[in-house]
Amino acid sequence: MARTSGAETRNHMIYLQIRKNLLRGHFPPGHRFRLTQLCEEYGASVSVVREALTHLSSQGLVALEPNKGFSVPSLTDAEINDVAFIRSEIESLAVRRSIELGDLSWEARVLAAHHELAETPNASLEDDPEANELWTDAHRTFHAVCAEACESPRLLAFRAQLYDQSEIIRQMAKLRQGKTRNVAAEHAAIAKAVISRNADEAARLLHHHIDATRQACLHSLAKSQ
Repeated sequence: MARTSGAETRNHMIYLQIRKNLLRGHFPPGHRFRLTQLCEEYGASVSVVREALTHLSSQGLVALEPNKGFSVPSLTDAEINDVAFIRSEIESLAVRRSIELGDLSWEARVLAAHHELAETPNASLEDDPEANELWTDAHRTFHAVCAEACESPRLLAFRAQLYDQSEIIRQMAKLRQGKTRNVAAEHAAIAKAVISRNADEAARLLHHHIDATRQACLHSLAKSQ
């Protein structure tokens, strides 16, 4: 029997809710998902929850092991380094192409996305979950807009997947904006380079930005062990 549009919308909403909580660090590393518990929490059937987790697994956001089920990936230094490396390469490629191909309306969207990010307080998940989510959304939008004019749907899809994997790591590491790093200034410099159509500078700044987060995640997780 074919699904109704209402059922498809409902199923997609369940997927988005689980994904949102996953990206917010609601589930700790190594957490094993119990389908019955998720069904109760989200008011959904086992098939709908399993479909959502399968989708997240295909994106690399959830691990699926034979005879063990779904779980949140456990973080290792090697995994953190690998995600940061490939995300840095893909992000830079997408932004380079966007600088080459983007029009004036794209430039305006970059400016608007950066303005929203700059005006959104960067609070930790523990101190203010709602504010943390607002900043997280603004952060995701800024990086996505900088890359969106690359005219390659596959590149954008891969970039988004890597960003989400990186975001899970960032949330799990429970990073706080410390005195030794000015994240707002990093974003401002990236936006300036993009608007100035300076592809080499934008790529350099992105590599530095992503690597700084990688190092901070490694340091934070090492302290928690």
